[in-house]
Amino acid sequence: MDYYKILNVPHQADESQIKQAYRKLAKRYHPDLNPDNPETEARFKDIVEAYETLGDPAKRRKYDANMIQASATMGTEPKAQKAARSAGAAQGVNFGNFTRDMERYFGFSFQADQQNGKQAPGNGADKNRKNPLDVTDMFDAFMKIK
Repeated sequence: MDYYKILNVPHQADESQIKQAYRKLAKRYHPDLNPDNPETEARFKDIVEAYETLGDPAKRRKYDANMIQASATMGTEPKAQKAARSAGAAQGVNFGNFTRDMERYFGFSFQADQQNGKQAPGNGADKNRKNPLDVTDMFDAFMKIK
């Protein structure tokens, strides 16, 4: 959510401009002046949230830093991460350690190196190991196929 757009102020706006824009919009969208209108109430809540952030210099610095970091990574993130982010997945989650731990516990890789068509790094010696989660033998024994 871009608080600057919500308040309709430029990113370089000073505190007085932010305060003036907030007062103007708060008066326009206040729930008491627009009873029984959930759209204006939601807009008013966004306006208050934007002002609480941009009106406090410390919160504004932190918000601006997060916006700069987010915009810097927007163009460089892989397609899979973009898809996960747009689907509402948690941002900033690194599954590298999780994958390595699962490989250690189960003895095989859950991922394939999509670029080279090979298994994930570190598992070259494990290519011939059987997948311990493969239940084919159990199924065959249960159904008395073999």
